[in-house]
Amino acid sequence: MIARVTGRLGARGSGVGARESISERGWVVPAAFVLLAAVEGAAVAYVPAVGIGLAAGTFVMAAVVASDQPASRLFLGLLLALLTGYMFLGRGLAHVGVGPAYVGDVVLVAAVLVLVFALARPARFDVLHGLLIVYILLGAALTVPYLGAYGLDALRDGVTWIYALFAIAVSVIVLPAHFERITAWYRRILPLFLLWVPLAYYLDQIGTPALPGSDVSAVVFKGGDIGVHLAGVAAFILLGLATTPGAGGNLRQALLWVLWLVDVAVAGAVNRGGLLAASIALVAVIFGRSSQRLMVLVLVGFSLLMGAALINPTVDTAAKRDISLGQIVDNVGSIFSSSVGPDSLQGSKEFRLNWWGAIVDYTVNGPYFWTGKGFGINLADSDGFQTDGTLRAPHNSHMTILAREGVPGLILWLALQAIFGWRLLRAGYRALSDGRIFLVQMIGWLFVYWLAALVNMSFDVYLESPQGGVWFWVTFGLGIAAIGAEVASRPSEVARRVPTQAGAQAQTSGA
Repeated sequence: MIARVTGRLGARGSGVGARESISERGWVVPAAFVLLAAVEGAAVAYVPAVGIGLAAGTFVMAAVVASDQPASRLFLGLLLALLTGYMFLGRGLAHVGVGPAYVGDVVLVAAVLVLVFALARPARFDVLHGLLIVYILLGAALTVPYLGAYGLDALRDGVTWIYALFAIAVSVIVLPAHFERITAWYRRILPLFLLWVPLAYYLDQIGTPALPGSDVSAVVFKGGDIGVHLAGVAAFILLGLATTPGAGGNLRQALLWVLWLVDVAVAGAVNRGGLLAASIALVAVIFGRSSQRLMVLVLVGFSLLMGAALINPTVDTAAKRDISLGQIVDNVGSIFSSSVGPDSLQGSKEFRLNWWGAIVDYTVNGPYFWTGKGFGINLADSDGFQTDGTLRAPHNSHMTILAREGVPGLILWLALQAIFGWRLLRAGYRALSDGRIFLVQMIGWLFVYWLAALVNMSFDVYLESPQGGVWFWVTFGLGIAAIGAEVASRPSEVARRVPTQAGAQAQTSGA
């Protein structure tokens, strides 16, 4: 019932009809393509890579326009396919493209165009939209001046704000009625992902051929990225979204938890950030009564921990860190103490802390306070922390924003995240108090995904990568959509917008 009501309200208030096709929007379609053609021409002249991406996006949108399916439905399918690929293959899919234009760039162009079509009718806007626009404009102002000097590097570094367009597009295009489709999609891929993680680690170690149009291995395992997804998976299970009511639910949950804990051991052994990110899943318990599901996790986890302590299984890898209980303990201890863990762990920690300190010195206490160093410059070279010629930014997305956008940029970034988190928590509390269970589950899941990403990007270049940045900003956009759905589905709002049958009869008799 709630889903049907919120679906009707979402279709009415978001500006995209649930069954409206692009072809019914009159002048908007030709105007959008004329504008895009002009932008493509300018882009090809000055930044050919951008022109290629826009052309590919135009081709995708032409296929959408030629279809009789609603634009929002087709775009959502395209987006979920991209997210699935990023989730399983990581950087292996992120580098697929034509020339310097990657697959994520093509989907971004499609997202912006569908957003233009969606804005042909009134939409519900939020203060978060305004903050996002300011964040994007600030990033653009610190990128455009450096295009001449750094070219494509400026745009690649600028994905920290460019991919924020995904958040705006998703928040407007996605309807509350789409939430069930999104959770059904995640429910299908969840067990496959849990089975995939150890295999992905193995394939990454032995190496795999690159996908067509890519210059990296098809499967790239990053413990931090995997940790974020494992947090999302655990929250999905804890909130009751992973299983449907019926016999065998507890057994299925137990099997899922076994796989999850094994995956956490793999990701946590190779990456401290991934271990911390995965642990954020426990935040899901604040969004509802999940004591039974949490108890299943505790029992399974205790059993596996006791077995690991007795047997002490160790997987010897070609990497610096083996997969073992001792390695996980060292990783956890090295986060909080400088006297725990081998020299390799402490050396990595000290290197990062020194670099972050240098960034604080030349921004907060130095000449780059207001504008940072901008987008395009190699921060590792400029700051004097280059190691092997491949580093571009510190392994901390928050510090990257400070270095490139200065103190005002960091303040805007932190304000955006703080307001979003507060609004999402408040929406979840209100939905829980009114008994709108599915909406609570959706909000809790998105909140955990968002928070886990913030934790991981404190240790890695997560926001700067397509496989991390796109997932983060799509989650952000879905969160804004969920906040809007909570407002639209409040009992008082439903009563105001949808007249009761008795009220309608009274009006008829009065007439």
